[in-house]
Amino acid sequence: MTARSYGEERPGRLQRRESATRTPAVPRPGEYQCDPLLWASWLYHHDELTQSQIADLMGVSRASVVNYLQQARDQHYVKVVVRQELLNSIELAQNLKAAFGLAECMIIPNDGGLRPPSERIGKAGARYLDEILNNGDILGVAWGRTVLALAESLPEKAMPNSFVVQVIGSQRSSYDGFTAEECVAFIARRLHARSISLHAPAAVSNAALRDALMRESAIQEQFTRIRACTRLLFGVCTVKTNSLVYASGLISIEESKHYIANGAVGVIAGRFIDAEGGWVRGPMDDRMIGITLEDVLKVPIRIAVAGGPDKTDAILGALRGNYITALITDEATAKNIVGRL
Repeated sequence: MTARSYGEERPGRLQRRESATRTPAVPRPGEYQCDPLLWASWLYHHDELTQSQIADLMGVSRASVVNYLQQARDQHYVKVVVRQELLNSIELAQNLKAAFGLAECMIIPNDGGLRPPSERIGKAGARYLDEILNNGDILGVAWGRTVLALAESLPEKAMPNSFVVQVIGSQRSSYDGFTAEECVAFIARRLHARSISLHAPAAVSNAALRDALMRESAIQEQFTRIRACTRLLFGVCTVKTNSLVYASGLISIEESKHYIANGAVGVIAGRFIDAEGGWVRGPMDDRMIGITLEDVLKVPIRIAVAGGPDKTDAILGALRGNYITALITDEATAKNIVGRL
């Protein structure tokens, strides 16, 4: 059910309806399984009755109707859709698509800083993912703030023949209460798909241990699934001190100095990249268990959800390295990137 605004009544429409009939012929609550949220939503969004008319029919106050409609949105009874082609068609998106050969580019308008970019981009990414996923897809997921926001906003969808796959191992600690496994499990629950966790640390103490773990049949089976991904969802991190790569425990600021000294500007799925998208290798790569940048490039559809004033260099590097086929970002970040072309 696609929503319309319910903040105000529409007198003109009300007058036209009331002139035709004061009591529209509508189904009774039993036909809505006695669910007031479903009843109110259908009358408002499908039958286009006013809140006052709905209140009369339901025998409640108009304030109760407003509350029902809000709860219906919060509980995903109603899907609010901004047509994707409207976000694709603006000049900034077209410029980015042309410059980097993107299949899709969604740019959300500036909101004046009212909400964090990760939250807004995550919600836009959830709408995009909902539109493109098909039953039978294998979706690889790398953790991140924006990935978590996407997971929380993703509508429920029946995809029982699909897999949601963790593409990077577990971190030593969680950030803001989430881990890589939780991001994957959250998305899998929303999609009613199978969740495939990577049962290994993201980084171990030495290369020999990493090699030994990679020889284990269970780990090899999980990497077979990772390399079979049809779509990959990831965020883009910076190498600045506030980056998630440090907060998550993946790497310390001291350990990152080697990568930064060799030109690293961003991180994709735990792998450092330079301004041109080149893979900046270092000691941690030999200890890491997770998707490589070579594997990333083999996934047909690679969806990046990332934005914010400090991520221009990192996202630009990811675009130049061809790691992204679909970009969901914010207007300010898109302007910064276009200004660097």
